[in-house]
Amino acid sequence: LTDEMARSIGLQTAEVTEEQITATLSLSLRPVPGGNEASGWLPAVEAEKFQPGAVLELATSPSQKATVIRVEKPAFATASESEIIVRVEPPLVEAAEVRAMLRLPAGAAVATIPASALLSTAEGKFVYARNGKFFVRTPVKVGAVSADHVEIADGLYSGDEVVSTPVMSLWMAELQVLRGGKACTCGH
Repeated sequence: LTDEMARSIGLQTAEVTEEQITATLSLSLRPVPGGNEASGWLPAVEAEKFQPGAVLELATSPSQKATVIRVEKPAFATASESEIIVRVEPPLVEAAEVRAMLRLPAGAAVATIPASALLSTAEGKFVYARNGKFFVRTPVKVGAVSADHVEIADGLYSGDEVVSTPVMSLWMAELQVLRGGKACTCGH
């Protein structure tokens, strides 16, 4: 990108830093009729982090909390989701779906980027990393995710520089160049 083009699209960069991340996991909960319980489904790998007694924050107004009662593992070895059952006081309105979040304790300091720098595509997760005068789309392996930061488990080092905004604009420009100067909506 030329300096003029970078200014015109509002290009901003950030440095990969070492930080502790308080990861959050979220799921949708639906009330169980006739009581103060609610349930939701998660991939079995994530569900393992929801232990009985864990407290979830609900996206309700006013804010409510829920306590994990139990985690139902998949009945079949080929099933990939577990059911989470929680107790909610006061009970949720029936037929209302609510987002719930579990905050996990922060671990050791890890390489992190701003959440806005991560590009998620059908091909995987990427960032645009500086390589000399250029920004190169670089595959990354993601670890813990918080509201503001993403752990980079592989693909970047602390001190690397990445584009923090506008990542999607760079991706669209790259796609347009790869398709012979035509936007994807041109039908080819």
